[in-house]
Amino acid sequence: MMQFVLLISNIKACGHQTRGIFGFPNGWFKIHMSSPREIQGENKIIYYGNRVVTILGSGDYGCALAGRLVRSGYTVYIGSRDPNKQRVKQLVQKTGAILTGQETALAQDACAVVIAVGRDHYDYLPLQNLHDRVLIDVSNNTKKRKGPHVRSNAEYLQGLVPAAHVVKGFNVLSAYALENGGMQGSKEVYLAGDDTSAKSIAHDLVRGIGFTPVDWGSLRAARDIEDVPLKLMPSWKRPVAVVFGLFTFHWILAFIQFQICYNLAWGNWEWGWKHLGMQNFNRVIAINALWTLSFCYLPGLFAAYLQLWRGTKYSQFPNWLDQWLKMRKQLGLLMLGMAAMHACISVAMLAPETTEWVYEEPQKIQAVVQVNANTTETKLIKLYNAELNWRGELFLTTGAVALCLTVVLGISSLPSVTATLSWREFTFIQSKLGWVAMITAALHDIFLAWKWMFIYWGCFNTLPIGPQYALYPTFICIVLKLPLLLPPVDKYLQQIRRGYERPAAFKKTDIA
Repeated sequence: MMQFVLLISNIKACGHQTRGIFGFPNGWFKIHMSSPREIQGENKIIYYGNRVVTILGSGDYGCALAGRLVRSGYTVYIGSRDPNKQRVKQLVQKTGAILTGQETALAQDACAVVIAVGRDHYDYLPLQNLHDRVLIDVSNNTKKRKGPHVRSNAEYLQGLVPAAHVVKGFNVLSAYALENGGMQGSKEVYLAGDDTSAKSIAHDLVRGIGFTPVDWGSLRAARDIEDVPLKLMPSWKRPVAVVFGLFTFHWILAFIQFQICYNLAWGNWEWGWKHLGMQNFNRVIAINALWTLSFCYLPGLFAAYLQLWRGTKYSQFPNWLDQWLKMRKQLGLLMLGMAAMHACISVAMLAPETTEWVYEEPQKIQAVVQVNANTTETKLIKLYNAELNWRGELFLTTGAVALCLTVVLGISSLPSVTATLSWREFTFIQSKLGWVAMITAALHDIFLAWKWMFIYWGCFNTLPIGPQYALYPTFICIVLKLPLLLPPVDKYLQQIRRGYERPAAFKKTDIA
C-alpha cells in the first residue's frame, strides 16, 4: 500500500488563534498521509497561534517595538548583551517585555526574531543560534548607498546567516510612531524578503500592531526600503520649487509696481516701504494661490487635448507633462496653505481705511485742524462707513466659499480620507468642486478690483495690476475647458479613456 505524506511549511506562524486546526491546542502539529509519488526531504511542521516574539537589542527602538507588541497582545522577550544593567532593566520594565540574555531569548519558541541592532553590531550576535529562524531586520543607514551595487543591511545579515529567512521591515517606523501612534493602520510598513512564508509572518506582525504592510518584493528591494527614511520629502521638491519661483516672480512685480513706480511718480522715495512686510506679502500670496490652483487643473487639460490629438490613451505623455500631473496634489496643498495665510492677514487688514472701495461711500466734513500750538487750518475729513457695499459683500462671500472648498479638497487628499471614498466621490470632489473653488476664487478677485479691472494699468501704464494678471491662468483653464464640455467632444474623450483607439493611432501603437 502506498504511503501519502502531506508536507507543511516549517515556518512558525504568528497567528491569532488560541487553538490549532481541528480544535487541537496550540503547539507543534504534524500530519502524515500517503502519497502516490516519492517526496524528497524531511517532514516539515507548522505552529499555529504562536504570539511570541524575540527582539535582539534593548535600545530605544527595540524597547519601543516591544512595548507596541506587548500592547497588541504578544509575549515579547528582549535579548540583551548586558541584561543586568540597571538602565536596561528600567527601559524594558516600562514596555512589559521580558528581559533576558540573548541566548535565553533565542531559546524561546518565538515565531520571529527581530534584529534591533545596527549593522556594525551584527557580528556580536549569537549567529549560530539564528539558523532556520525568521529574522526581521529593522536597521537603517546613516547615509544613502553610494551606488545600486551596494548591499543592504538585510542582505548583509542574510550573508552572515545563509540558513535564516531574513525579512526587511519596520525601518520606516520611528520609535515615536511605535510609542504614540494610533492603531488605525494608516501608516504603511514596507517589507522585502525572498521567503514568502517568512514575509507572511512579518505581514501578520505589522497588522497585529495596527499598521499596513506593503510587500516590495525580494530581499534586494531592501536597498530601496533602507533609503526611504533618508529621503527628505522627494515628491515635494519640484512643487515647492515651482511655487517659490512663482512667489519670487510675483513679489518682484509687486515691488516694482508699489515701491519703485509709485516713488518714481511722486518723486519723494518715501512711499510704501513699510508695506513690504505685510501688504505686499498678502497681495503676492493671494495671486500665487490662484495661479497655483489653476496649475492643478492645467496639466489635466493639456493631457485631454493630447489624448484627443493622438486618439489613444496608451501613448506616454511627455516627461514634463507627466511630472506636472504627478505634482498636482502637492501644488494643491501648498495652495491651501497660501490661501489660509491670505485669509488670516486679510481679516486683520480689512477696514474702510484700507479697502475703501468695498464699503459704502464715506461722509465728508470740513473741520478745523490744529497744526501746531499757534496754527490751525480747515481740512476736508472723511467719516468712513463701516457698512459693505454690494461688491464688498460678494467679495467676502466668494472668498469664504473658495477657502471652504479648498479646505475640503485638502482634507479629501489625505490618505486616510481617500481610503473611505469611492472613485466617483473622489473625482467629484477633486474635479467638480475643484473647478467651483477656482472659479469662485476668481470671482473673489474680480469683485475686489472690478473698478480697475479693465480700465487701469499700473506703473505708467506699462504693467497690469495684480488682480488682472492673477486671473490669466484661470482664464486659460476656462477657455481650454469649454470645448471639452461639448457633448460630442466629451463622449469621444471618455471613449478614449475607456480604451478606444482611433484606427490610425492603433496602427502607430502596433508598429511601436
